[in-house]
Amino acid sequence: MAGRAGIERHRARWLFVFAFPIAAQAAHPLITEDTATQGRGMFELEIGNAWTRDGLDRSFELGPQLSYGVLPHLDAILRPTWLDQRSTIDGNAVQARGAGDTAAGIKWRFFERDKLSLAVRAAVSAPTGDADRGLGSGRPAYQGLLVGSVDLAPFALHANAGYTRNSAATERRDLYHASAAAVLTIDATWRVLLAELVADTNVDNTRSVWVSVARVGAIYTVKKGFDIDVGYQTRLNHAAPSQVLLVGVTARWEP
Repeated sequence: MAGRAGIERHRARWLFVFAFPIAAQAAHPLITEDTATQGRGMFELEIGNAWTRDGLDRSFELGPQLSYGVLPHLDAILRPTWLDQRSTIDGNAVQARGAGDTAAGIKWRFFERDKLSLAVRAAVSAPTGDADRGLGSGRPAYQGLLVGSVDLAPFALHANAGYTRNSAATERRDLYHASAAAVLTIDATWRVLLAELVADTNVDNTRSVWVSVARVGAIYTVKKGFDIDVGYQTRLNHAAPSQVLLVGVTARWEP
């Protein structure tokens, strides 16, 4: 059987894939948040799926995110996760499948002038996953994100700077996040993620190299209020998983 230490190392290895999108999940398949809010009384449901591969390890995450417009510029957000992880730990094949941690938070767009807008997003990640099986942290985490967007239609630029207070005893406590993305709107049905660069503090406190990745993708509007999307992530250094395939659907409605 794989030991607890091995499971902790494995959880730290995959935490970037599962945890940071909780803090910063924009229009799927982006990691970088934008400043858009739903509007009072509007709902949005994103159902994101991520298949991660790194050597012999395989992981899958289902990450539905429900947003509700409390006020014109203020959203309430809930994001549970479901995980399926298959890996080799200390020479043993290990599979863990089940609920992961759940994040609840708000997003507030507090500034708009000409083409620039600013927002903040804050969240608490509840330890709903089984930490003993590597599906969760076992303790709450607290996250904050500063978001900036520039509308240069048909281009849009987004940038994030974030902080997470990680409570897991065997991991680094202070985690920082930086990302930027460029999105091109081709027409009423197609948006393309031209490039996204992301860097995060390594949760493994024995390693100082930041986890760095790049993403590309596309969003297709099937009809008003319903999108489908695909994305691909590759690593920029060996601290990150080698590749991630992303597929999602998004629905928006007003009761």
